[in-house]
Amino acid sequence: MLHRLDGVARNISPFFVTLLLVLLSLLPLRITGFASIVPEVALIGVFFWSVHRPDLMPIWAVFIIGFVHDLLAGGAWGPGIVGLLIAHALVVWQHRFFLAASFVLIWCVFMLVAAVSMALTWLLTCLAMMAYIDPEPVFFQFLMTVAVYPVLAWFFLRGQRLFQR
Repeated sequence: MLHRLDGVARNISPFFVTLLLVLLSLLPLRITGFASIVPEVALIGVFFWSVHRPDLMPIWAVFIIGFVHDLLAGGAWGPGIVGLLIAHALVVWQHRFFLAASFVLIWCVFMLVAAVSMALTWLLTCLAMMAYIDPEPVFFQFLMTVAVYPVLAWFFLRGQRLFQR
């Protein structure tokens, strides 16, 4: 029984770690302008686990992560969910490509997937709000997300090795 519970905990940990990062990213830090450039940690988590362990980041988990992010961020509901689902679908669709890819190549692909996902999220948010939203903060958020990816990926890899023991 304890062994089975341990296995379940290991299998759901990527989902809960990503959800925890989403909650931490939405904490009000009261730093002027920081909210507009906070890295998209949900996208980083979904991308990383979809590349390295797609079995531990199923589509329902991606949906819940996107839903919680959209709900707590206070914006339109749906664009963030769609952006994460598109990122997940792109990675899972090309999963064989990532099996022998180096970190640098995976990071470059992350840049492309993040650009598509964040641009689509921005566009859908504009449509949902029926207003033009300045894309400049999204661009700086994209840069922060790309810059933070290697750091979080390193922590995720260490965590994954712990879970495999």
